[in-house]
Amino acid sequence: MDNDKIPLSQQELLYDPMFAKNPEDMLKDDPSKGLLGKVALKKAAFIIVLVLFIGLSMYFSFRTVSKDIYTYNPCGTFEDGTEAYMLSEYHGDSKTVLILDYVRNEKDEPDTTKPVKEVGRYAVNCNESLVFIYISDTVDTLDAKSFYTCKNLKAFFVDENNPNYTSIDGVLYRCEDGVPVEIMMYPPKNPEYLASLSLGLTAPTDPATYGSYLINFETIANEKPKEKEEKNTLATVTDKDFSSFTIPETVTVINELCFAECSLIKEIIIGDKVTDIETMAFFKCWNLQNINIPDSVINIGSDAFSSCTSVKDIFIPKSVKTIGHHAFYNCSSVNEVRMECSEEEAKDIELGSAWLPEQRKVIMRPIGISYNENREVE
Repeated sequence: MDNDKIPLSQQELLYDPMFAKNPEDMLKDDPSKGLLGKVALKKAAFIIVLVLFIGLSMYFSFRTVSKDIYTYNPCGTFEDGTEAYMLSEYHGDSKTVLILDYVRNEKDEPDTTKPVKEVGRYAVNCNESLVFIYISDTVDTLDAKSFYTCKNLKAFFVDENNPNYTSIDGVLYRCEDGVPVEIMMYPPKNPEYLASLSLGLTAPTDPATYGSYLINFETIANEKPKEKEEKNTLATVTDKDFSSFTIPETVTVINELCFAECSLIKEIIIGDKVTDIETMAFFKCWNLQNINIPDSVINIGSDAFSSCTSVKDIFIPKSVKTIGHHAFYNCSSVNEVRMECSEEEAKDIELGSAWLPEQRKVIMRPIGISYNENREVE
């Protein structure tokens, strides 16, 4: 068709592939389809759907923006009869410090008659502004998934009088009689925090000093390496001296999501009293180079080491009785899984689906299992 014969108002339709095939048919009603063949009806339906879509988008966007910073729910009472509260949602997207002590209003002013006792599951998830979390002595219940994906979190601080939880070097633990027995969460940026202290920064001791620490941290974080002094920069000190972490020997459980997405960690030494490595405990630890599963471990949860792509060797001791689904999924640098038990003994292990790594570097190459292996590679 000659473009000059098409009205100017319709020429833009030529860019539509459907119109370009049958331009005249696209502008006519189709009697064979009844009402559905009416061009005007099609246009009206399109406009209605578009308006509904825009309206719903605006509604949900407004709801997201208008959410309260804090959402609390009553959750029982303390021994003295004081009503207790649970933080169920937190949306302080620009705040760097979260204080868990009392119910707080939008101005962050605490109501000292309403102490916080619990933090709910997913309450503080996906917050990329938080750097520090303070937990008072009233908090006695934390969910393992309360703080997942707080990617810039450097440290927890727990009141020394809290009987259930403690923090050691900024890492959060559950305690029994003052002894850490579960590692709850390792803050993803904890190595940077420890490196900053080694370079002379003073650890914040209370909410009033958090701000000054953060200002000083930005100063050293932005310092460029000097000639022959590169080892003193924050990045190099973090990588060299704080990319390895040793779990305290009293710990028996590595909780869900504990080290998830901790990209600064290269080595984690697991104590020989750990019996349970929970679901997604080391999920997406991209730079973790070794998986050390001690002889005490009985259960390895689902996705426990999934996407630890830098790990090259996996040794599973005889003590392991359960391996969850996708436990080592996408450990793509591993050529085979080494098991201490025999092939016959391995039949007694409860195995989840797709628990083995997959080898993506070589197409269609299966990951093998080697039995009767020793821990140390000869």
